Amino acid sequence: MRNEFYSKSNIFLKLAAVLLCLTMLSIYLVSGLYAKYSNKSESGNIAAVAEFSPLASFNNDTWVFASDGSKDEYSYEYEIKLSNPSEVDVRCGFEIAFPDDMLKGAKFTFNGDTKIFNDDTPETANVATLDFGEFADLDAGQTTETIKILKVTIDKDCYDNIMAAHGGQGDSLSAHFEAVVSFTQID
Repeated sequence: MRNEFYSKSNIFLKLAAVLLCLTMLSIYLVSGLYAKYSNKSESGNIAAVAEFSPLASFNNDTWVFASDGSKDEYSYEYEIKLSNPSEVDVRCGFEIAFPDDMLKGAKFTFNGDTKIFNDDTPETANVATLDFGEFADLDAGQTTETIKILKVTIDKDCYDNIMAAHGGQGDSLSAHFEAVVSFTQID
């Protein structure tokens, strides 16, 4: 009788072990199926910012002229190259500032507009400034250069002012101005 009891309980144990293994196997197989069809979704507050990188370059940035004083007028042209590899459209503005009075009487011609630096030239932050305003719109991604010309002309009086500022030494004359190209995004 004792052997029958152990043999019957062994059958139940064997059957429970087989059922446990089958249950574990089915859970493993079914869990793999659910993973195949899972979906993950995320959201957040991410802002895309457009690149703003317009370019301006000046060629012929040093003006050298004969200092013999024999001419009535001297002129020189500066090339201003503009491009806009940015992702936004921009509007260009142009102004010239003078750190000193050496170029009083000089004529500046830009984009068809001529202005003369003189005693009536308005000042911005105590610096005399000729403002030529907005002069060009550049489309986003415009890598082909737009070329504008700034022509500076000085007459005999302006030449004499430069000479006087240098103590009459004609070997090396210099006069300074600051040309500023500004860019504003167009909405």
